Amino acid sequence: MNDVNFVTEYEINRYTMAILSVEKGGKLYSKVLEVEGELFVDLTPLMIVENSCSYYGSNYEGRKQGSRMVAGLTHKPPIAIDPMSDLYFFPTSSPKNDECNWISLHHVLESHPTTISNTYVKFMNKEEVELPLSPQSFEKQMQRASFLRTRLYQRVNGHVIGLEHRDSRIAPPGASYRSKNDK
Repeated sequence: MNDVNFVTEYEINRYTMAILSVEKGGKLYSKVLEVEGELFVDLTPLMIVENSCSYYGSNYEGRKQGSRMVAGLTHKPPIAIDPMSDLYFFPTSSPKNDECNWISLHHVLESHPTTISNTYVKFMNKEEVELPLSPQSFEKQMQRASFLRTRLYQRVNGHVIGLEHRDSRIAPPGASYRSKNDK
């Protein structure tokens, strides 16, 4: 991996489009695709996801449990790396698999099948990458990530079915102390 931008640490950010698994000389690395370039990281894709969860104040196991609790997603769950920054990533296979890649929900423009049952993904910056999974699996993973994002948004903003039956002693979302005292 000469002549490339190579780093030993990396945190997912709003410019991260994908984290791809790369094997070189019997060792796993990550090829990180960003909006304006790419770099290689001396960490596996899962390690980058785990470190990024910690960087944003949580941990991978907690985020994985959150996917299960909030959206009922247990297998190959998407991860809300940082919901406040709108960073949602989904795996292309089991995260325990060395070939697992992680894709940013918000950078995908479109996807289409290849001739050998893989998936071409086009990102918002028009860059394309071929991934070793079926188009149906890719779409399902995108839908699951979108569902997790929607459910978290609903919880944070109080848009949950049955909210009209909540305890009347609890202020509705957006209510302030001032409104109670205004006459």
